[in-house]
Amino acid sequence: MGVLDGQVAAVTGAGRGLGRVEALELARLGARVVVADLGTDGAGRGASMDDAQSVVEEILSAGGEAVVHHGDAADWDDSKAMITKALETWGDFHILVNNAGVSLHKLALDTSLDDWNRVLGINLTGSFLTAQAAARIMAEAGGGRIIQIGSISGQRGNMGGAAYGASKAAVMHICKVLATELSGQGVMVNAIAPGPIETGLSHHGPTRKRGYTERIPAGHYGTVEAVANAALFFASDECEWTTGTILNVDGGYGAQGVSYDPQEISR
Repeated sequence: MGVLDGQVAAVTGAGRGLGRVEALELARLGARVVVADLGTDGAGRGASMDDAQSVVEEILSAGGEAVVHHGDAADWDDSKAMITKALETWGDFHILVNNAGVSLHKLALDTSLDDWNRVLGINLTGSFLTAQAAARIMAEAGGGRIIQIGSISGQRGNMGGAAYGASKAAVMHICKVLATELSGQGVMVNAIAPGPIETGLSHHGPTRKRGYTERIPAGHYGTVEAVANAALFFASDECEWTTGTILNVDGGYGAQGVSYDPQEISR
């Protein structure tokens, strides 16, 4: 018996990277999963559902239940259609992991209006519309779990992070607003702020990676599995009184103050 037996979940951006691992882990614990994806890469290019379909096949081969959904999280009709697919397939809906997103590493003065609108449209508008569609069903049913994927980039002024960081900061703010408005109806809304991890969305060059690593107290990049484990907690019954929380999964990156030689403390 899995701790999520009988639960129905949807994961957006589930074709690769973090979303893929989240979908597989939810299924491993017994959830029935809508594997939702637009079929593009981390920069929003291409349109193939092969990755999402492979996640579904992996879940099915392990004895789980899953269906694929092709849709754009930033489109209201597609967001509703994803929830409808869960309801038509299994008759219920309990968990949303709002993972879909694109990345952009570009200096603020080089960021075009098209760049800005694309990143904010997918990362922010898409996250809001999908959460809104899910919350309406959950509130009517008497409860549910919404997990937003933010980023430490929304908490720090990282170079090259104007559009991406702004989108993730807003996602985490909306998490708190939704938690305030919906917790009385049994809908728990929380967010995860991953630190530096290697996913299909982020491939850091050597200088950038060294700069991050030097500032991580744990001394190394994180894994998608570490972030997925946080999502599993927020999806579970153990999260019955936790809402509006932004959980940094970052190896201490966001907590670090000034670091220096410990020997200097006694001098």
